[in-house]
Amino acid sequence: MKIALLTEYCKIGGGESNLLNLAEELKKYVDVTLFCNEEVKKEALKRAIKVEYFSINKRWFKGLLIPKYDKKLIQKLNNFDIAHSYSINPIALFPFVNTKKVLTIHGFWEKPYGLRARIIEKITDKVITVSTDVDNITKMKNKKKIFLGTNITNCKKEITNFDLIKIACIARFQKIKGQNILLEAIKLVSKKIDKPIEINFIGDVNSNNKEDIEFKNKVILLAKNLKNSKLKIKFLGFQKDIRKLIINSHLVVIPSRYESFSMVAIEALSCETPIIAPNIGGLKDIINSDKIGLLFEAGNIKDLSEKILLAINNYSVFDKNQIKKRGNSFSIEIQAKKHLEIYKELING
Repeated sequence: MKIALLTEYCKIGGGESNLLNLAEELKKYVDVTLFCNEEVKKEALKRAIKVEYFSINKRWFKGLLIPKYDKKLIQKLNNFDIAHSYSINPIALFPFVNTKKVLTIHGFWEKPYGLRARIIEKITDKVITVSTDVDNITKMKNKKKIFLGTNITNCKKEITNFDLIKIACIARFQKIKGQNILLEAIKLVSKKIDKPIEINFIGDVNSNNKEDIEFKNKVILLAKNLKNSKLKIKFLGFQKDIRKLIINSHLVVIPSRYESFSMVAIEALSCETPIIAPNIGGLKDIINSDKIGLLFEAGNIKDLSEKILLAINNYSVFDKNQIKKRGNSFSIEIQAKKHLEIYKELING
């Protein structure tokens, strides 16, 4: 079986990281080629994943798809059994591709409803959604929900000292990720406990987007203005391997205003680390017990501060075995197996 995976994105975020892991797992069983560019291509080559250079610009206008005819590329895709697009714009090639076609929908920003949904449904054989929330907004009949998976294994909690409370926040700097919400909440928390708190912000701005750069600067300024001797705030930038940072943190806090899924959440759980996250999107699929993490009302600073305090004061309630078990239920092996089942169904008709 020959599988072509396509993405237009050049930076490695949660979706691209998952795509790389998925390609690496799938190639154990089938012939996989990743059509990609820039940083994604470099990382794929490091993992011995076959690559083809691929780039495409935005192909939608007022709900209508603008098809793209690229004879050489279409001929290449027609040599595969499955063409699977992991982002929305590569499907502009699909009207000219004769093989079976799959699209993964990652969130509301891809607008999988209305006229766009009707177009997508006509030119794809199967649509995969990454969470219950995304599945609910995807108005197509040919859809299948498959949760994303992580390849983190054999990762155990190391931190034992509770004299300094260590919190990790792992996300690119963008307003939707809510780093400012966490800082405002921590300001309230620090007034109610005597122990010092260290917050490590891991991530950076993914591009030269002016709005994102301004947001990051706003967060840094907010951190400087806290002026609290009990708070130690670090900005660590992008980190290739977040495992060490996770296992050396008491909590991973996800302060996002919205998450369609959350790779960070399942990676934290796989490292036996409890999480605090908003009660929206895919996180409702992930946190199913107070023994593995706590949900707060999205965007509510007071509620987040109360959940952080609750977690600190009742830390022994979290169960490492349950946390690990829940994390392992979102493995890349399970995700790849479910994708293979769909591919086989499509090929066998």
